[in-house]
Amino acid sequence: MTTMADVAKRAGVSIMTVSRVVNNSSYVKPSTRQKVLAAMQELNYVPKSQQSSPHDTWMLIVPDITNPFFTFIARGMEDVARKHGFRVFIANTDEDLDKELEYVQMCLEYQVRGALVVPVGDPSRENLVRLTEHHVPFVLIDREIDGLDADLVKGDIRETSRRLVDHLLELGHHRIAAVVGPLHSASSRERLDGYRDALLRRGLPVDESLIFTAPMTRDMDAAFIDELARRADAPSALFLSNMFQYAHIVRRLRALGLSIPEDISVVSFGNTDDLASVDSLATAAVQPAYNYGSLGAQLLLERIEGVRRTATRIVLNSEIVVRRSTAPPRVRAIQEG
Repeated sequence: MTTMADVAKRAGVSIMTVSRVVNNSSYVKPSTRQKVLAAMQELNYVPKSQQSSPHDTWMLIVPDITNPFFTFIARGMEDVARKHGFRVFIANTDEDLDKELEYVQMCLEYQVRGALVVPVGDPSRENLVRLTEHHVPFVLIDREIDGLDADLVKGDIRETSRRLVDHLLELGHHRIAAVVGPLHSASSRERLDGYRDALLRRGLPVDESLIFTAPMTRDMDAAFIDELARRADAPSALFLSNMFQYAHIVRRLRALGLSIPEDISVVSFGNTDDLASVDSLATAAVQPAYNYGSLGAQLLLERIEGVRRTATRIVLNSEIVVRRSTAPPRVRAIQEG
């Protein structure tokens, strides 16, 4: 059986340092913490926490619980969990693989019965395989991972993206910029695929210079919008990926003196209520986030109870709510300078 001493030897640190990492009891340099976590993974070491909870706990691992999309997922999961006598721990990865690994390790340490996971992206495969190796059931939410045999609840993101862009095309927009999340995430690639689909089905070229990747978090930098808005061939519309992108980019556009939708139309993923602080009349794709959580929790429960052994894939439709952030383009949508 692997011991804490074995981990310390492999990482080249003291047993006390390993203990600090395991128990998160005091500050450890990030580089040292990663050495210890890597050694634990290589040696398949699962610490026995003195604070391990009874087997009545689930974990929800999300990028950022302050995003209302994930808040609704949490509520859907918790409602099912409590009905069946389980409690829910919530962990925020901040789209960071190392944090994700720490929470996966915590699932093992605290012997949770199962987890719902919104993975950081494709590289999350290595983190989540640890749960499989230790027979901890989990359900992927919103983002799938190629080659990982797991239960999944997600939206029809590609089709929804196509419909959002179709709405702009039907209004007469031909130059439409797209802002998607990092492409190591399947959901970001699906958004981009839907954008491309809509243009190609109309026989329009895909201008790669109008495609941008940006974080889908509240601290994203929208500086690229300044250059885009001043181009002689500036777009007349924008397709965005979530409410944080919408909030930052709309504020940036308004700071440049541009009006929505008079100067530029904008569509986005994100419940319209989520966008109210920026624009209560946003045209958006409304995803049934609560159902992501409740259905994911039901799949997890079935796994725990042994009702089902094969992976189940649930794909939910979204509603396009057309409001006043979109309108037909002007002859020239954005004037240079």
